[in-house]
Amino acid sequence: MIHELLLALSGYPGSIFTWNKRSGLQVSQDFPFLHPSETSVLNRLCRLGTDYIRFTEFIEQYTGHVQQQDHHPSQQGQGGLHGIYLRAFCTGLDSVLQPYRQALLDLEQEFLADPHLSISHVNYSLDQFQLLFPSVMVVVEQIKSQKIHGCQILETVYKHSCGGLPPVRSALEKILAVCHGVMYKQLSAWMLHGLLLDQHEEFFIKQGPSSGNVSAQPEEDEEDLGIGGLTGKQLRELQDLVRAQQGAWRIPARSQKRRPPNDLVVLPCPSKFITAWAASINSLDVKHLALS
Repeated sequence: MIHELLLALSGYPGSIFTWNKRSGLQVSQDFPFLHPSETSVLNRLCRLGTDYIRFTEFIEQYTGHVQQQDHHPSQQGQGGLHGIYLRAFCTGLDSVLQPYRQALLDLEQEFLADPHLSISHVNYSLDQFQLLFPSVMVVVEQIKSQKIHGCQILETVYKHSCGGLPPVRSALEKILAVCHGVMYKQLSAWMLHGLLLDQHEEFFIKQGPSSGNVSAQPEEDEEDLGIGGLTGKQLRELQDLVRAQQGAWRIPARSQKRRPPNDLVVLPCPSKFITAWAASINSLDVKHLALS
Protein backbone atom coordinates (compact mmCIF):
# COMPACT_ATOMS: atom_id res chain seq x y z
CA MET A 1 0.00 0.00 0.00
CA ILE A 2 2.98 2.31 0.49
CA HIS A 3 3.67 2.41 -3.23
CA GLU A 4 0.03 3.24 -3.93
CA LEU A 5 0.27 6.03 -1.38
CA LEU A 6 3.39 7.49 -2.98
CA LEU A 7 1.76 7.32 -6.41
CA ALA A 8 -1.35 9.07 -5.08
CA LEU A 9 0.77 11.79 -3.48
CA SER A 10 2.49 12.22 -6.85
CA GLY A 11 -0.84 12.88 -8.55
CA TYR A 12 -1.78 9.36 -9.66
CA PRO A 13 -4.75 8.05 -7.61
CA GLY A 14 -5.95 4.47 -7.87
CA SER A 15 -8.31 2.01 -6.24
CA ILE A 16 -7.09 2.54 -2.67
CA PHE A 17 -6.72 6.31 -2.85
CA THR A 18 -9.50 7.73 -5.00
CA TRP A 19 -9.91 11.19 -6.49
CA ASN A 20 -13.04 13.30 -6.24
CA LYS A 21 -13.21 16.73 -7.83
CA ARG A 22 -14.99 18.24 -4.85
CA SER A 23 -13.45 16.44 -1.86
CA GLY A 24 -10.08 15.70 -3.44
CA LEU A 25 -7.90 12.69 -2.66
CA GLN A 26 -9.14 10.34 0.05
CA VAL A 27 -8.90 6.75 1.29
CA SER A 28 -11.46 4.44 -0.28
CA GLN A 29 -14.24 3.17 1.99
CA ASP A 30 -13.92 -0.35 0.55
CA PHE A 31 -11.13 -1.37 2.94
CA PRO A 32 -12.68 -2.05 6.38
CA PHE A 33 -9.50 -3.75 7.63
CA LEU A 34 -7.84 -0.34 8.06
CA HIS A 35 -7.85 0.93 11.62
CA PRO A 36 -9.53 4.36 12.09
CA SER A 37 -6.23 5.82 13.31
CA GLU A 38 -4.50 4.59 10.14
CA THR A 39 -7.30 6.05 8.04
CA SER A 40 -6.88 9.38 9.82
CA VAL A 41 -3.13 9.48 9.12
CA LEU A 42 -3.66 8.49 5.49
CA ASN A 43 -6.33 11.14 4.98
CA ARG A 44 -3.99 13.73 6.47
CA LEU A 45 -1.41 12.74 3.87
CA CYS A 46 -4.09 12.77 1.19
CA ARG A 47 -4.63 16.47 1.82
CA LEU A 48 -1.08 17.02 0.61
CA GLY A 49 -1.84 15.01 -2.51
CA THR A 50 -5.02 17.02 -3.06
CA ASP A 51 -3.15 20.32 -2.91
CA TYR A 52 -0.40 19.01 -5.17
CA ILE A 53 -2.89 17.84 -7.79
CA ARG A 54 -4.66 21.20 -7.75
CA PHE A 55 -1.35 23.01 -8.01
CA THR A 56 -0.47 20.99 -11.09
CA GLU A 57 -3.95 21.66 -12.50
CA PHE A 58 -3.37 25.38 -12.12
CA ILE A 59 0.10 25.24 -13.67
CA GLU A 60 -1.04 23.08 -16.58
CA GLN A 61 -4.02 25.33 -17.27
CA TYR A 62 -2.00 28.52 -17.61
CA THR A 63 1.41 27.35 -18.82
CA GLY A 64 1.06 23.86 -20.27
CA HIS A 65 4.57 22.70 -19.26
CA VAL A 66 3.50 20.23 -16.54
CA GLN A 67 2.37 16.77 -17.56
CA GLN A 68 -1.41 16.61 -17.50
CA GLN A 69 -3.14 13.78 -15.63
CA ASP A 70 -6.30 12.01 -16.77
CA HIS A 71 -8.28 12.89 -13.64
CA HIS A 72 -7.88 16.67 -13.99
CA PRO A 73 -8.14 17.66 -17.67
CA SER A 74 -7.01 21.09 -18.72
CA GLN A 75 -9.53 23.88 -18.98
CA GLN A 76 -7.44 26.37 -20.89
CA GLY A 77 -9.11 29.71 -21.43
CA GLN A 78 -12.16 29.08 -19.25
CA GLY A 79 -10.91 31.01 -16.23
CA GLY A 80 -10.33 34.27 -18.10
CA LEU A 81 -6.85 34.64 -16.59
CA HIS A 82 -3.88 35.28 -18.85
CA GLY A 83 -0.64 37.20 -19.08
CA ILE A 84 3.08 36.80 -18.61
CA TYR A 85 2.91 37.62 -14.89
CA LEU A 86 0.54 34.70 -14.40
CA ARG A 87 2.89 32.43 -16.34
CA ALA A 88 5.79 33.65 -14.20
CA PHE A 89 3.76 32.87 -11.07
CA CYS A 90 3.15 29.34 -12.36
CA THR A 91 6.84 28.92 -13.12
CA GLY A 92 7.75 29.98 -9.59
CA LEU A 93 5.06 27.71 -8.15
CA ASP A 94 6.44 24.76 -10.10
CA SER A 95 9.90 25.39 -8.66
CA VAL A 96 8.42 25.51 -5.14
CA LEU A 97 6.87 22.06 -5.71
CA GLN A 98 10.20 20.53 -6.70
CA PRO A 99 11.33 19.77 -3.09
CA TYR A 100 8.05 17.91 -2.55
CA ARG A 101 8.66 15.76 -5.62
CA GLN A 102 12.20 15.07 -4.45
CA ALA A 103 10.92 14.08 -1.01
CA LEU A 104 8.61 11.51 -2.61
CA LEU A 105 11.52 10.09 -4.61
CA ASP A 106 13.63 9.85 -1.46
CA LEU A 107 10.82 8.05 0.35
CA GLU A 108 10.54 5.54 -2.46
CA GLN A 109 14.26 4.80 -2.23
CA GLU A 110 14.02 4.41 1.54
CA PHE A 111 11.11 1.96 1.31
CA LEU A 112 12.91 -0.06 -1.35
CA ALA A 113 15.90 -0.31 0.98
CA ASP A 114 13.79 -1.05 4.08
CA PRO A 115 10.28 -2.49 3.43
CA HIS A 116 9.48 -2.43 7.17
CA LEU A 117 9.14 1.36 7.36
CA SER A 118 5.67 2.48 8.41
CA ILE A 119 3.17 5.10 7.28
CA SER A 120 4.26 7.24 10.21
CA HIS A 121 7.64 7.60 8.53
CA VAL A 122 5.92 9.04 5.45
CA ASN A 123 3.91 11.38 7.65
CA TYR A 124 7.06 12.56 9.41
CA SER A 125 9.04 13.05 6.19
CA LEU A 126 6.31 15.15 4.57
CA ASP A 127 5.32 17.11 7.66
CA GLN A 128 7.22 20.18 6.42
CA PHE A 129 4.67 20.58 3.61
CA GLN A 130 1.61 20.46 5.89
CA LEU A 131 1.96 24.19 6.59
CA LEU A 132 3.36 25.22 3.22
CA PHE A 133 0.77 23.81 0.83
CA PRO A 134 -2.37 25.29 2.48
CA SER A 135 -0.76 28.75 2.63
CA VAL A 136 0.26 28.69 -1.03
CA MET A 137 -3.17 27.34 -1.95
CA VAL A 138 -4.74 30.46 -0.41
CA VAL A 139 -2.73 32.60 -2.85
CA VAL A 140 -3.70 30.43 -5.83
CA GLU A 141 -7.38 30.48 -4.91
CA GLN A 142 -7.31 34.25 -4.46
CA ILE A 143 -5.78 34.74 -7.90
CA LYS A 144 -8.40 32.48 -9.45
CA SER A 145 -11.45 33.81 -7.61
CA GLN A 146 -10.60 37.51 -7.88
CA LYS A 147 -9.07 37.17 -11.38
CA ILE A 148 -5.99 39.07 -10.27
CA HIS A 149 -4.14 40.35 -13.32
CA GLY A 150 -0.70 41.69 -14.16
CA CYS A 151 1.33 43.56 -11.56
CA GLN A 152 -1.42 43.00 -9.00
CA ILE A 153 -0.09 39.45 -8.71
CA LEU A 154 3.11 40.93 -7.28
CA GLU A 155 1.17 42.74 -4.57
CA THR A 156 -0.87 39.65 -3.71
CA VAL A 157 2.16 37.38 -3.37
CA TYR A 158 4.06 40.00 -1.38
CA LYS A 159 1.25 40.48 1.14
CA HIS A 160 1.06 36.75 1.82
CA SER A 161 4.86 36.48 2.08
CA CYS A 162 4.92 38.83 5.08
CA GLY A 163 3.73 36.12 7.47
CA GLY A 164 5.68 34.60 10.33
CA LEU A 165 6.16 31.07 8.95
CA PRO A 166 9.69 30.79 7.48
CA PRO A 167 8.87 27.96 4.99
CA VAL A 168 5.88 29.89 3.63
CA ARG A 169 7.80 33.15 3.44
CA SER A 170 10.74 31.50 1.68
CA ALA A 171 8.50 29.77 -0.89
CA LEU A 172 6.49 32.89 -1.69
CA GLU A 173 9.64 35.00 -1.96
CA LYS A 174 10.94 32.51 -4.51
CA ILE A 175 7.73 32.89 -6.52
CA LEU A 176 7.92 36.67 -6.14
CA ALA A 177 11.49 36.72 -7.47
CA VAL A 178 10.36 35.00 -10.68
CA CYS A 179 7.50 37.48 -11.09
CA HIS A 180 9.85 40.40 -10.46
CA GLY A 181 12.03 39.15 -13.30
CA VAL A 182 9.20 39.89 -15.73
CA MET A 183 8.74 43.41 -14.37
CA TYR A 184 12.48 44.15 -14.53
CA LYS A 185 12.62 43.10 -18.18
CA GLN A 186 9.65 45.29 -19.05
CA LEU A 187 11.12 48.20 -17.13
CA SER A 188 14.56 47.90 -18.70
CA ALA A 189 13.05 47.65 -22.19
CA TRP A 190 11.09 50.84 -21.55
CA MET A 191 13.88 52.85 -19.89
CA LEU A 192 16.82 51.72 -22.05
CA HIS A 193 15.20 51.18 -25.45
CA GLY A 194 11.88 53.01 -25.30
CA LEU A 195 9.95 49.81 -25.97
CA LEU A 196 6.62 49.18 -24.26
CA LEU A 197 6.43 45.37 -24.21
CA ASP A 198 2.97 44.91 -22.75
CA GLN A 199 0.84 42.67 -24.94
CA HIS A 200 -1.67 41.86 -22.18
CA GLU A 201 -1.86 45.38 -20.63
CA GLU A 202 -0.20 44.34 -17.37
CA PHE A 203 2.55 46.95 -17.01
CA PHE A 204 2.03 50.07 -14.88
CA ILE A 205 3.05 52.25 -17.86
CA LYS A 206 0.29 52.52 -20.45
CA GLN A 207 0.12 53.70 -24.04
CA GLY A 208 -1.23 57.26 -24.07
CA PRO A 209 -4.15 58.26 -26.35
CA SER A 210 -2.15 61.06 -28.01
CA SER A 211 0.84 58.90 -28.88
CA GLY A 212 -0.51 58.25 -32.36
CA ASN A 213 -0.21 61.95 -33.26
CA VAL A 214 3.51 62.24 -32.52
CA SER A 215 4.53 61.73 -36.14
CA ALA A 216 2.43 64.71 -37.24
CA GLN A 217 3.97 67.09 -34.68
CA PRO A 218 7.00 68.25 -36.79
CA GLU A 219 4.74 69.25 -39.67
CA GLU A 220 2.53 71.30 -37.35
CA ASP A 221 5.61 73.02 -35.89
CA GLU A 222 6.69 74.35 -39.29
CA GLU A 223 3.22 75.22 -40.60
CA ASP A 224 2.36 78.93 -40.95
CA LEU A 225 -0.57 79.73 -38.67
CA GLY A 226 -1.45 82.95 -40.52
CA ILE A 227 -0.82 85.08 -37.43
CA GLY A 228 1.87 87.59 -38.33
CA GLY A 229 3.90 84.88 -40.04
CA LEU A 230 4.15 82.78 -36.85
CA THR A 231 4.61 79.03 -36.98
CA GLY A 232 3.25 76.65 -34.38
CA LYS A 233 6.66 76.20 -32.79
CA GLN A 234 7.25 79.96 -32.55
CA LEU A 235 3.83 80.53 -31.03
CA ARG A 236 4.46 77.95 -28.31
CA GLU A 237 7.81 79.56 -27.52
CA LEU A 238 6.15 82.95 -27.17
CA GLN A 239 3.44 81.49 -24.96
CA ASP A 240 6.10 79.96 -22.71
CA LEU A 241 7.69 83.35 -22.27
CA VAL A 242 4.38 84.99 -21.39
CA ARG A 243 3.71 82.33 -18.75
CA ALA A 244 6.98 83.20 -17.04
CA GLN A 245 5.27 85.55 -14.58
CA GLN A 246 7.96 85.18 -11.94
CA GLY A 247 10.58 86.96 -14.00
CA ALA A 248 12.37 83.88 -15.31
CA TRP A 249 12.83 82.34 -18.72
CA ARG A 250 14.07 78.99 -19.90
CA ILE A 251 16.78 78.17 -22.40
CA PRO A 252 18.20 74.82 -23.52
CA ALA A 253 20.75 73.46 -21.08
CA ARG A 254 23.06 72.18 -23.79
CA SER A 255 23.84 75.71 -24.97
CA GLN A 256 25.03 76.54 -21.42
CA LYS A 257 27.21 73.40 -21.35
CA ARG A 258 25.63 72.27 -18.11
CA ARG A 259 24.24 68.91 -17.05
CA PRO A 260 21.18 69.56 -14.87
CA PRO A 261 18.59 66.90 -13.97
CA ASN A 262 16.38 68.13 -16.86
CA ASP A 263 16.89 69.61 -20.30
CA LEU A 264 16.06 73.19 -19.23
CA VAL A 265 17.89 75.74 -17.08
CA VAL A 266 16.06 78.59 -15.35
CA LEU A 267 17.84 81.96 -15.64
CA PRO A 268 16.73 85.42 -14.48
CA CYS A 269 15.20 87.65 -17.13
CA PRO A 270 14.35 91.40 -17.06
CA SER A 271 10.67 92.17 -16.77
CA LYS A 272 10.89 94.62 -19.70
CA PHE A 273 11.88 91.76 -22.00
CA ILE A 274 8.79 89.75 -21.05
CA THR A 275 6.57 92.83 -21.41
CA ALA A 276 7.89 93.44 -24.91
CA TRP A 277 7.28 89.84 -25.97
CA ALA A 278 3.74 89.94 -24.56
CA ALA A 279 3.06 93.12 -26.51
CA SER A 280 4.30 91.46 -29.69
CA ILE A 281 1.77 88.68 -29.35
CA ASN A 282 -1.08 91.09 -28.69
CA SER A 283 -0.20 93.11 -31.80
CA LEU A 284 0.45 89.92 -33.83
CA ASP A 285 3.65 91.49 -35.08
CA VAL A 286 7.00 89.88 -34.25
CA LYS A 287 9.12 91.95 -36.64
CA HIS A 288 9.36 95.08 -34.50
CA LEU A 289 10.01 94.68 -30.78
CA ALA A 290 10.55 97.78 -28.66
CA LEU A 291 12.85 96.64 -25.91
CA SER A 292 13.37 100.13 -24.48
